Amino acid sequence: MKINRTVERTVKILELLSKEKNGLTVKEITAKMKIPKTSAYDILETMAHLEILEKNTGELNLYKIGLKSFQIGNSYSRNKEIFKIIDKPMQELAEKTGKTVFYAVENDGEIVYISKHESEKAIITTAGIGSTNPMYCTSLGKAILAFLSPEKIEALIAMQPFEKKTKYSLSKQDLIKELKEIKTRGYAIDNREIEEHMLCIGAPVFDSTKSVVGAVSISGLFSENRDIDKEALALMNTCSEISRKLGY
Repeated sequence: MKINRTVERTVKILELLSKEKNGLTVKEITAKMKIPKTSAYDILETMAHLEILEKNTGELNLYKIGLKSFQIGNSYSRNKEIFKIIDKPMQELAEKTGKTVFYAVENDGEIVYISKHESEKAIITTAGIGSTNPMYCTSLGKAILAFLSPEKIEALIAMQPFEKKTKYSLSKQDLIKELKEIKTRGYAIDNREIEEHMLCIGAPVFDSTKSVVGAVSISGLFSENRDIDKEALALMNTCSEISRKLGY
């Protein structure tokens, strides 16, 4: 396997800085790693721009591990544990409903699909693991939004593009109104808002701090005959089970 030298240097710089509480200068990093200063500087400045590193703009221009590195590290350990918790309940829900079941989290105003289970009867959906969608037009996104603090809701709504994915996509005003209804009934509906042939139901998942950490959805073809109440009850029972296992 061919190793990309820039990526290798980036990882080694992160490993080096993770052991230095007070940070290091470019000169110190290049001396320890024995790499050209220009190469190190480009990598360091890129990582600082992406918030992987923090740059002290004082006299010494020190670089140290940034907040985004902490978040990435935390998400690995958190998600590794959550996969063990959500796998069986999601699979059982998929088989019970005959639909596709997703688990997603919020990141930078979008939902990121991190787990997916399909029953043998399920219609194949376009969303895949690692893919993203806006929050305003997905049941997962709306289920998460509805249970956040007013300040967080306002900030995330400001990030939404509110494009008309379909003729059913919500406006900003409609979304704000609907979020109140979602919080009351406990689940959200994407009624053909992102794909005209799909109807999805989403409900929130909470952790031990009583904070919403993600959401589970049931996705299937739109039909006037779908028993939304029955599916929503099964979904909320699954989310309650997962939340209990997370300490809620």
